[in-house]
Amino acid sequence: MKKLSLKKLIKLFLICYGILFFWSCSTSEYHKLVKTELNKKIKFDSLFFDIKLGERKEDYFDKIWELNKKGIIFPATGEYGTLRYILKNENSSSDSLEIIMDFFPGFNKKNRLNKLKLMFSYSGWAIWNNELHSDKLIVKVLDTIKKWYPGNDFILIKGEKFKMNIPNLYIKVDGNRQFKVYLIDNMKVIADVENLNDK
Repeated sequence: MKKLSLKKLIKLFLICYGILFFWSCSTSEYHKLVKTELNKKIKFDSLFFDIKLGERKEDYFDKIWELNKKGIIFPATGEYGTLRYILKNENSSSDSLEIIMDFFPGFNKKNRLNKLKLMFSYSGWAIWNNELHSDKLIVKVLDTIKKWYPGNDFILIKGEKFKMNIPNLYIKVDGNRQFKVYLIDNMKVIADVENLNDK
């Protein structure tokens, strides 16, 4: 077995140290943000369509039923309970630029809504149309979430630090409400919303 020279060992050590330092800085930034926000004891439960984190499962489905009857949302393929809402593009008359927002709920052991998964894609998505791919869409999704839910900005963290097989993860934490936004393929952008007081 070939021995490494002292110079190569030092170089290897510095590379490893740099990687660990970067990893600890970005994860500690996230943990510091979560701790700061939770210590504020401010409850953010509002989502959209009067849906609230912490509400009873029955209340959630009552609201969904009414929205469906009015034609505002409708069932979509995917996980059980997946619903679809179309976000119209105010700056274009093209249907291909409409953004589809599918969502489905997660409930805790007490049957209270503690998370919501949102899946965004362009209605006119096509493999050959790079302008409608998820790497362009994520910019609009991040901007839309910031407009809907003012407060802290998103921070960027490498996905593997959360044991997620994705390169980049954008996280926004306001009080107990957290958004995790990321790409899963060249079509879809995911936004996971969860109540950090109910993990």
